[in-house]
Amino acid sequence: MIKLFKGWYSRHFSEPGTIEFAFVLLAAFVVVYYFMWLVGPLVVALCIAYCLDWLVRLLINKFKLKRMPASIITMVLFVGLSIGIIVFIVPKIVQQANQFYTSLQQISLSAQGDRKDDFDTIISTRTYEFIESLPDPIPSMFSQNEVDQYVLQARSSILANTTSFIRNQVMPSVVNAMTWLMYMIIVPIFTFLMLANKETLQKRFKDYILPTNQDIIGQFWKRINGQLEAYIRGKVLHIIIITIVNTLAFMLLGVNYAFLLGFGVGLSVIIPYVGAALITIPVVLIPVFQFGFCTYVIWILVVYLIIQLLDGNVLTPFLFSKAMNLDAFSILSAILIFGGLWGFWGVFFSIPLATFIGSMVKYWPIKDKEGAEKDNSNEDKAEDVAKQEAISSSKD
Repeated sequence: MIKLFKGWYSRHFSEPGTIEFAFVLLAAFVVVYYFMWLVGPLVVALCIAYCLDWLVRLLINKFKLKRMPASIITMVLFVGLSIGIIVFIVPKIVQQANQFYTSLQQISLSAQGDRKDDFDTIISTRTYEFIESLPDPIPSMFSQNEVDQYVLQARSSILANTTSFIRNQVMPSVVNAMTWLMYMIIVPIFTFLMLANKETLQKRFKDYILPTNQDIIGQFWKRINGQLEAYIRGKVLHIIIITIVNTLAFMLLGVNYAFLLGFGVGLSVIIPYVGAALITIPVVLIPVFQFGFCTYVIWILVVYLIIQLLDGNVLTPFLFSKAMNLDAFSILSAILIFGGLWGFWGVFFSIPLATFIGSMVKYWPIKDKEGAEKDNSNEDKAEDVAKQEAISSSKD
């Protein structure tokens, strides 16, 4: 066992600087996990600065600006766009979310009473017709009144749990005004300082965190930086396009809560597979509650399905052709693990974190592997020489 551990340690940590880099990553995880309440603004500012740094570099390279004015222009554009979203878009989404929450409460209260609307009647009737088509003795085990009661109880339970989740889980995290106010003031300041003093902060990090060997982090970061940047830029553009297209489609089709549904569909692309499955539930239920079971609802769902197919087969491959692709198992595992560690924000950042970890595993320096590759290359060269000698001797 000890020999096996020594062999594993020798393969993965024999290169200079690898053990220090591993300790840095472990320390960063511990700090973020246990002290997020303290370093939260710094982490958020670092993520925003990383996403905006490409625009700073673009201004520097294209317009020959210095880093300070380029950072000022970038922050002015970012803050102006954020204020525009807060002033013009967020109030509409909050208003429709409030209307949706109120309607859920009203439907939940009506479901708990004796009154039944057309939705309950249609569901219970169709369910009972399906039961009657089954072989005996299953139809004799249920009556129409029992099916009506089951449908009423099911809808009451679903809506009551939904309203409870929104009231107890979603609203407290959204309405924490002091936290949001602190983030709105401190985060932009930290972001601007990180953008303007990027070289100084990077040098300070290398000097104080990795004083012995700085080559490993430079080589490692160059390899994964392009993939992470491509993924983040593509994902932001992906969210914007999907939100706009779905919002316009729902508005043109006359669906209630069009802004809220479009915004939800846009955010659902952050969480592959799971997000699409969750957002489909309100996308189906809201038109059904609004129009009932009719052909128009089918057309709404067809339009939504066409948008999803175009997204999966055209837009997503176009935006993420150069980014690192993850298989379904890795994506779902990342959502499960990081969601369990950090809740909503863990799910939000699960794919970038999985991309980072996957790149780290792929590009981590392994001594034996490199040696084996060198040996294999030497063997290949020896085989080629032997083949050439055999050919020349046969010609002679």
